[in-house]
Amino acid sequence: MDLFALILPLAVFLSFYAILTGLSWLRRLVGEKMAARRKGMILNLARRAVPPAVAGLILLVAGGTLGLFDYVPLATLLIAGGFAFGFHKGLSDLHSPNWRELALRGAITLALTLFILWQLGVV
Repeated sequence: MDLFALILPLAVFLSFYAILTGLSWLRRLVGEKMAARRKGMILNLARRAVPPAVAGLILLVAGGTLGLFDYVPLATLLIAGGFAFGFHKGLSDLHSPNWRELALRGAITLALTLFILWQLGVV
């Protein structure tokens, strides 16, 4: 089986999860009244999400420079995975995750992922 066929759906899924979780995290950030807590939330996100995102950007630049084959899905997987992890852990640090909230976010993510993959002709 082709590696592209395995990485692309996971990268799309993590991208949508990062977007949905990032919107929830941003809503919590804007609603926070204490400036110190907002700075702490941003620093925690940077600590968790920036290293994989930088690794993905390095892979994009190195893959383009060296002419590697199929490096874009792997770089997208690293970047989206880093942001998905950072936003998810940031929300779980603020409050204990509710299973209904996680199930709804997962269902919306899965629906959007399947729709996009269907439109691309992967599924």
